[in-house]
Amino acid sequence: MPHVNCPTLLLITGNQHLLYLITRYGERGGCRVLGAGSIERALELVEQERPDGLLLHLLSMIDRGWDDMRRLKAHPATAGLPVTIISAMADEVRARAEGAAYWLWQPVMYADFLAALRRTAVLPQATPAVAEPEERKEVRSH
Repeated sequence: MPHVNCPTLLLITGNQHLLYLITRYGERGGCRVLGAGSIERALELVEQERPDGLLLHLLSMIDRGWDDMRRLKAHPATAGLPVTIISAMADEVRARAEGAAYWLWQPVMYADFLAALRRTAVLPQATPAVAEPEERKEVRSH
């Protein structure tokens, strides 16, 4: 469970599986994660919840995600927030040109998620990583 003064992230995605994964990662990392299925809903939530950072899921390099990115960077409530792009598509150069603070490749791994939060100053650099649970080792008897 996140701490009372934990950072809040807003993930903009229509993918419920990604929302579930990032919510679990956020909880492990001490963050609260909110989800919005559209840019319009995201802007409403920003006004209500005042997140510390935004995560924008891009499905392809030709979808409306770049328009959403420009809207986020132009809106007074979100212009100063770090935006991390989550995508399986390779266009980090354009993401930086559009104002993204960081890029997360899909599939998103927990260590990369934490690195993105530290890099964008949503989490302090000194925040210890939560250890991955050890996998059960199969014991074979002969």
